[in-house]
Amino acid sequence: MNKKKWWQPPRLFKDRQNGRRISWLELFYDLVYVACIGQITGHIAAHTDGENISYAALLFVFIYWSWIIGTEYYELHGNDTIRTRWFVFLQMLAVGAVAISVPAAFLGNFFSFTVSFLVIQGIIIYLLASVSFYDRSYIKLSGPFLLCYGAAFVLLFISLFCPRPAVLPLLLLAIIINMSAPVLSTRYLNKTLASRGQRFLASSTLIERFGQFTIIVLAESILSIVSGFSLVNMGNLLVWCIFCLSISIAFLLWSIYFDMTNEQELKKGYGYYQCFVFAHLVLLGALGVFGAYLKNLVGHFETPAPPVLNRVIIISLAIFLAAMCVIGRLIAGDDRQTRNYLKQVIRWDMIVAILLIVVSIFLKGCSVFMLLLIVFLLLAVPVVVGIVTWLKHEDYSETHED
Repeated sequence: MNKKKWWQPPRLFKDRQNGRRISWLELFYDLVYVACIGQITGHIAAHTDGENISYAALLFVFIYWSWIIGTEYYELHGNDTIRTRWFVFLQMLAVGAVAISVPAAFLGNFFSFTVSFLVIQGIIIYLLASVSFYDRSYIKLSGPFLLCYGAAFVLLFISLFCPRPAVLPLLLLAIIINMSAPVLSTRYLNKTLASRGQRFLASSTLIERFGQFTIIVLAESILSIVSGFSLVNMGNLLVWCIFCLSISIAFLLWSIYFDMTNEQELKKGYGYYQCFVFAHLVLLGALGVFGAYLKNLVGHFETPAPPVLNRVIIISLAIFLAAMCVIGRLIAGDDRQTRNYLKQVIRWDMIVAILLIVVSIFLKGCSVFMLLLIVFLLLAVPVVVGIVTWLKHEDYSETHED
């Protein structure tokens, strides 16, 4: 490695590389989040009460937002130097510590979890401050982030010495302050880019990173399915049918997401990107709940599944589809074919989401096989509509070209 690359300063905001590819370091960094997501989904699969779901939501938001912070920093300022590798390694250590501390956090002991996030928070604060040190003009953009992340750091630190009833409110306030940072920075960012005759555009690389994280959460659903079925006797044809339906549903979810987002760009504007970020928070949370609760269906092959279990699974899928509708509205759709495809798929995503909610209300005493069959048939609708719409437009284009 060239000596000049050993410890270079971070890449400046003005030197942002829109055409770069995802690095192997970024992919490796994403993998450590598999452990965190697995700990959360594994716990709520075994504990489906409201308190554990609330804990899971809070922990997931913390984990997701730490991934957002790390991903955006690397996108804007990362480079192939020892310095970048060192700080990515430190973040991976801290995220690994978070994964280890998740079980204790579900029991109400947040000390180790909070210490781990203090490390993550401290690293990000240092990295953003170092960018401002090398580029004084960047302080206008990083100022709101440093202010919010610093305030959240203080709250997290204070929570270490507070009685247990006060810990959760402080953690909740800390993550809200963290998530408000991009909102506060929007004005300065838009103003800075406008002075350069530019508008914010999320790079294709950044969009691909969200796809990578979605794959991680979806992979946990597959893992839940496989681990659940490994505990039962697979000599029954009905069990094999249910297994095939479960994997097929996961494949349909993959198709719905990636058919819409693959090789697409977002509309220009920082606000559109922030909507994209928050829509993914909802989407990924719904996917996680779906995968965790699907594992609980294993014990109900012979008898109808509990109504609450059915409702949670169906409503989580409805929320997933609603989030996909929002994401579809954020995609640029620069050509006629893409616009037509998005219009049809968004419409049917919303229709199927509504139908799923209706099913959750009226479907009672349903077998696992019938439940999954209904879900499969409904989810297949937007996938088939999308494929037919896309092929029909291609045939139309070829005919007119001839």
